[in-house]
Amino acid sequence: MTAESETALGLALADARLEGQPIDPGAVAAAGNWPPADAETAERIGEIATQAMGEPVAGWKIGATSPEAQTIMGCDGPFLGPLFAPRIHADGATIPYAPGTLGVECEFAFRIGTKQPAGKADYDATSVAALVMSCHPALEIVGRRTRGDAFPGVTEAIADFALNVAFVHGPAIMDWQDADLAAAEVRGHVDGQQTNAGHGRNVLGHPLKALAWLANALALRGNGLRPGDWVSTGTCLGVVPAAAGTTVSGDYGPLGRVAVTFEP
Repeated sequence: MTAESETALGLALADARLEGQPIDPGAVAAAGNWPPADAETAERIGEIATQAMGEPVAGWKIGATSPEAQTIMGCDGPFLGPLFAPRIHADGATIPYAPGTLGVECEFAFRIGTKQPAGKADYDATSVAALVMSCHPALEIVGRRTRGDAFPGVTEAIADFALNVAFVHGPAIMDWQDADLAAAEVRGHVDGQQTNAGHGRNVLGHPLKALAWLANALALRGNGLRPGDWVSTGTCLGVVPAAAGTTVSGDYGPLGRVAVTFEP
């Protein structure tokens, strides 16, 4: 793929997200060899798309942190993408239902309080906790900017903002350091009816392991976590179905609850 094609694809993805008009994947493939052949090319397209958005990046999402998600996406490890500040919402928000939405993921999210030292890429679940200011129940709305009803392959997902649509955080979990996040049961609901359930251990064994993976991955890319960043660590229970006019919630038992309503 040429540099010109990468630029054209990145700009097209940004336009599709900003305008809410999904792209015909056939037309994209004819113009720019879509989807990208490898993760490195996909990341370059994603960076172009991120810059073209013109919105501040206020954190990161991690995708494919469970074996099930990796099977669906056709990958053997996680990937990352940006969270944009205007698309981050507090518990109870009502937001538009974006074209291409695939569903909602119930996740643990961390708010970063300490800057990651430049180049430090040897974090584990224990050491990365020192960067964390707070932990929250959260929802990530996921979707695609190319037309289609199913999850795309991993390279297409990486280029397409890692499939992020929006992010909703609940209240901070009190004394989260003492909570067993791995064992925590998480239940997804649509309009009060349970749809599926899972546990924090579905996220690379522990949400802090996912955060450590992200910190190391960012450092290897010449980046790092900053105070105030949000990090959504991956779904605990698969995807909760969503539709315009519905309310989707995540119930984390004693650790809290978070909900979002989609406009009709």
